[in-house]
Amino acid sequence: MGDLLVELGVISERQLVEALAVQLHLPLADLRQHSPEPAAVALLSDSLARGLRAIPLRITDGAVEVAVAEPTDKTVSELERALGRPVTLLLATPAEIRRAIDNTYRALSAVEEQVAAFTADHGKGRAAARVQAAAAAADGDEAPVVQVVNMLITQALRDRASDVHIEPQDEHVRVRFRIDGALHEVLSLPGSMANVIASRIKIMGSMNIVERRRPQDGQIAMNIDGRAIDIRVATTGTIWGEKVVLRLLDKSRPLYRLRDLGMPAETHNAYSALIRSPYGMVICAGPTGSGKTTTLYASMSEINDAERNITTIEDPVEYVFPSINQIQINEPAGITFAAGLRSILRQDPDIILVGEIRDTDTARIAVQSALTGHFVLSSLHATDTVSALYRFLDMGIEPFLVASSVLAVVGQRLVRAPAATARFHTGCRPRRSPSSSRPAGAARPSSGWVRAATCAPRPAIPTGSACTNS
Repeated sequence: MGDLLVELGVISERQLVEALAVQLHLPLADLRQHSPEPAAVALLSDSLARGLRAIPLRITDGAVEVAVAEPTDKTVSELERALGRPVTLLLATPAEIRRAIDNTYRALSAVEEQVAAFTADHGKGRAAARVQAAAAAADGDEAPVVQVVNMLITQALRDRASDVHIEPQDEHVRVRFRIDGALHEVLSLPGSMANVIASRIKIMGSMNIVERRRPQDGQIAMNIDGRAIDIRVATTGTIWGEKVVLRLLDKSRPLYRLRDLGMPAETHNAYSALIRSPYGMVICAGPTGSGKTTTLYASMSEINDAERNITTIEDPVEYVFPSINQIQINEPAGITFAAGLRSILRQDPDIILVGEIRDTDTARIAVQSALTGHFVLSSLHATDTVSALYRFLDMGIEPFLVASSVLAVVGQRLVRAPAATARFHTGCRPRRSPSSSRPAGAARPSSGWVRAATCAPRPAIPTGSACTNS
């Protein structure tokens, strides 16, 4: 019952756990504010912690405090058997426990051993090592290069990275994760591993491992920590070798609801009314990685019911909706946005979601669909709402058709909010007279001009409440 209430959005996970804590007379663990102690974490393996959805917090007098999501007798007995001592239970939400496990158990902790094993093999001779590494990349799950690639992808998923950049340099390979829009260097590997890592990833993505000069694209489907993952692979040649970029799509990540997207109340009410229109087009505009797909999916979940026939055409299908007809783009098979959209119109749709309007044909068919009694949701790469309308004009769509079909354009960006525990330093912002370099004609603020004085370096503020601080 509780899970159903959370799924329907009646209550939050935190509210459910608080009610269970009162019912079971158990204390709550706030994993957002406190980190597990290393000595306690060392008592429980990574696999067992994920299987039981539990994480040790600290060692007390003769017992171990453990945060769990499901305080069953079976969980208690397995924890006591694994830890070898009595257990004191605390309750936490499943999301908080999974995040704490991801932050605590680092997949890259054993990467040095695999690098050493690879280096030892590589020292036997370049030709022999190249043959051995290529064979290992194709077959051996226990081969060092295979383990290193798996560790990189696993850690990227646990850190909630959207992209992994594997970049060969002069004498090393730099690995960076894009987390909350910012790139962070996480690992430096020997330069001798550059080609074999690229070959291993290309094999996983069914790509041509012989061709190293031309850019290639591929796709990988994996299951990591019990989560289904889709990975888009892109390679390109640089002066130091092949650079590989992986775009991670976690299909198990829960969808945001429309009210969770951070819209002001007035904007939320207006947008909610727009997506319930019987016909017309609503466009989500923004640069790559600005959350357009998230907004579209939240909109679909808001208006999805048994009385509507909803069909989507996407590249790729990032989340699967059981009650919605979703079409995956497959250009080699002739399934493009334009061709797929034409076929959708013969399926008696009420609502059509076009993952992205990329070309003139797709734009024209989408506009015609909106004008003939269908409601169309789509995304468009544009810097702002006005630019989105000009994109239609640049594609050759007549202005009067754009004016008649487009109901609204939503321009959006992702902004990294400071964590709840962060406190901005304000002690070095004394009121000072403005300098002569301020813009001419600038209005004076009611609180007076404020210019920051020179401050000593301060600890970095966490990038966001949803960020992983490792």
